[in-house]
Amino acid sequence: MQAGASGLGLLMISIVLYWSQSFDHRLERSLRQLRATLTLSTQLHARHESTALAFWEGYFANKDGPSPAFEQQARDLEESVDRFVAFPFPEEDLPVVDELHHLEERFRSLTKQLIAGARRAQEDKAQLSEVNRISGEIEVSLQRLEEAQIQHLESLGNERKFFATWMTILLIGFGGSAVAISIWSRRQHKNHLWRHLEQLRGMVAEVRRGNLNVCGEIPESLELGSLTRAFLQMALELRVMRDSLEAKVVERTAKLEQAQKELLQAAKLASLGELVSGVAHEINNPLTSILGFSEIILNRADMNPEILTPLRAVHDEALRLRHLVANLTAFSRRAPQRSQRIDLRRVLTRFAELRDYQLRANNIVLHLACPAEPVWVLADAEQLLQVVMNLVVNSEQAIKEFRERGDVWLACGSDGEYGWFSVMDNGPGMEPEVCEHVFDPFFTTKAVGKGTGLGLSVSHGILRQHGGNLTAESEPGKGTTIRATLSIAPAGPDEKPAETPVDSPIPVTAPPEKKQEASIGRHVLVIDDEPDILEMVTEALEPVGCRTTALQGSQGVDAALARENFDLVLCDLKMPGQNGFEVYRLIRKSHPQLADRFILMTGNLADADRYSADIDSITLLPKPFTLARLRGAVEEILQKRTPA
Repeated sequence: MQAGASGLGLLMISIVLYWSQSFDHRLERSLRQLRATLTLSTQLHARHESTALAFWEGYFANKDGPSPAFEQQARDLEESVDRFVAFPFPEEDLPVVDELHHLEERFRSLTKQLIAGARRAQEDKAQLSEVNRISGEIEVSLQRLEEAQIQHLESLGNERKFFATWMTILLIGFGGSAVAISIWSRRQHKNHLWRHLEQLRGMVAEVRRGNLNVCGEIPESLELGSLTRAFLQMALELRVMRDSLEAKVVERTAKLEQAQKELLQAAKLASLGELVSGVAHEINNPLTSILGFSEIILNRADMNPEILTPLRAVHDEALRLRHLVANLTAFSRRAPQRSQRIDLRRVLTRFAELRDYQLRANNIVLHLACPAEPVWVLADAEQLLQVVMNLVVNSEQAIKEFRERGDVWLACGSDGEYGWFSVMDNGPGMEPEVCEHVFDPFFTTKAVGKGTGLGLSVSHGILRQHGGNLTAESEPGKGTTIRATLSIAPAGPDEKPAETPVDSPIPVTAPPEKKQEASIGRHVLVIDDEPDILEMVTEALEPVGCRTTALQGSQGVDAALARENFDLVLCDLKMPGQNGFEVYRLIRKSHPQLADRFILMTGNLADADRYSADIDSITLLPKPFTLARLRGAVEEILQKRTPA
């Protein structure tokens, strides 16, 4: 009787499994078809909207001929329609599909006809209305098709409910049989069955309390033995998964903390950049006057020798202040301006050529380690040279405070995905709390007057602009290592390393004894809202044979251009009323031949970044500038762009 009951149970299980698998197969096939239909419908809807949008934009763009954007969208729409029509829809959905196909063909034909012809909104009013009507009908057809798919889904739901009902009936029947078998066999297996069940219950309770280190005796019976073994295996897998999950949580938490630190650092730099971007213009304007007038007086032959030394001090301190402001404004620049494929080895080698002697004179030995193969990165060589300079100067100052003689190690290399260079010293090192803030703006451990706290902050900002990163490792008494990473830029087979430009100081140059041939009799229009700068530029250009007309602000530009002929325009960017770019556009419209001889002065290059679309066609002269830079820019424009 027990064997018969077991056979009946197995038969019922087989029937349930077969029915379940058969239904799951049909349900999966129907859901795949439904999903594909909805995907095609959604894609067709999106392509139709994109094509309609491209049509209206192209039609009202006031350009004759077809719009490339519309043609591309029309081709994409046609491709989507073809895939949509080719899909094996149910028989009841085919009329809607055929109607939708006809509407889409009509829509594409009508829009292509309208956009290919001349734009006559009044004459095309009926056809444009037809386009709107067809678009509306397409929307309705797609909605009808989606409603049909929803009905199919509801049908599947009803079928599943029917299946669930029969499954419930079968399970109830199977449960009744199991109860009967249990009642019949309970007396036979009571002695050894309930003991193992109690053991299993205890293990389940332990797992529920969070204890996955459970163990127990595996019964010899097939049913309970398999169940206990499976439960113990499940507990083991859960334990492994829990341990793995805890490790992943720790790892992810560390990454999130690092990301939060980077976001805080970026926010600090961004807020500081916004601040100094506005202040830079106000500092650079008077600094331009100080630097320019000091050079003019220094270059006079009849200058009193008694004021030579203090005046040179004024000039040198102005250059020093210019460098400080340039570091500040580096925060507000959004991207490197002269990125090219360069070899990191050349940057380090060039730096070693510039600084090795001076470092040795200060009892510091510079060690350079570069690989045999080039390390190609996409970057601004001048800015990377500035980063290396800042890092080594920082190491040099730290070593001097710690020991009489020291070492600085420069190295670079590549790990296949990133290029890197590092600066390591045997200075005093830093405490962990100091190392955390080493890249913060104005953070410094040096005495008052010996550091601005900007060198590492500027370097960090430059690396972030290049898409790289700058990290610091340090221990007290064991020195500091700063490591920079940049994305690799693969080099061509015959490409040679780019030369590394060097930022050499701008000397004070005397005015030429002889007027340059290209400048004689030239008339320059100078526009600036600062009267001191107007006076300084006028005095600076007179020795090279340029006659100037100065305008304080942009209000009199139209009258000046109408009254006199000018060979060159020198204009400030940030002014009340019309700014420098607006003046340039005015000149380009009214005097196009003069727009090619236009120099834009600016006290903050971050302001010029907002007009990046026009920068390529304009010569920029950053403030503060020296007389040599001013005269050189004027001479270059007049010589290259003067008609023969």
